[in-house]
Amino acid sequence: MKKFRIYIFLLVFSLSFSGSALAHRDDYIDETLVYLTLDKKEIEPEYWFDVGYKHDEDSNKNIGFLRQNFAVEYGITDHWMIDGRGTIKNIQDKKTIFDTGRFETRYRFFEEGTKPIDLAISAEVNTERDEHGKMQPAVEPRLILSKDYKDLNLTANLSEKVFLRSGKLAFVPSLGVRYNLPKVLRLGAEIRFDTHSHDDSVIPQIWFALPHEITIKLGYSFGFNRNEENFGRLAIEVGF
Repeated sequence: MKKFRIYIFLLVFSLSFSGSALAHRDDYIDETLVYLTLDKKEIEPEYWFDVGYKHDEDSNKNIGFLRQNFAVEYGITDHWMIDGRGTIKNIQDKKTIFDTGRFETRYRFFEEGTKPIDLAISAEVNTERDEHGKMQPAVEPRLILSKDYKDLNLTANLSEKVFLRSGKLAFVPSLGVRYNLPKVLRLGAEIRFDTHSHDDSVIPQIWFALPHEITIKLGYSFGFNRNEENFGRLAIEVGF
């Protein structure tokens, strides 16, 4: 855990230097939340489709799966928003199951670029299946740090997950970087660690910021450490 905190310290140190601010509102393609929130009364539905596989040690085979994520975000004020998401999963040769669910609220301080580091906080209630298929409810407070250097965005999430049944804790940091190319194209990546399950991942991604507040994101998650799940993701978001 100490090495993760060192990585975070170095990133925060680098964020403390001044730079030009540009808006980076949409969240990264996995679990890294950004600083900016929706405008008041704005609604943004989202759909993510995953196709991938997970290595099964018992059979020494790769087991394929399909996963669908349905989410909606809503801006209560210009600085405060809520969102909810539900996920269903179909595992190869097995029935479709409810896989995960979450409800999250996020509040940002100040206006973007007015402080050396943009700061927001988030609180999340979620439930997900463990390696035995049992649902594990948890709460997850999160500190969000963000900095823009012209067309480059750096975002750090410092999360502490508390499992409600066992009382165990997990430090779950994530780092995101995104670069805005001319016109509609964005390139980025994020890396996520989990000190409880060690299901760590890195996800390179590409975004298409289309007219009418439509965003299409493509990415591929490479699992490492104890994470044997790999998947491609297509995400579609529409703002109203």
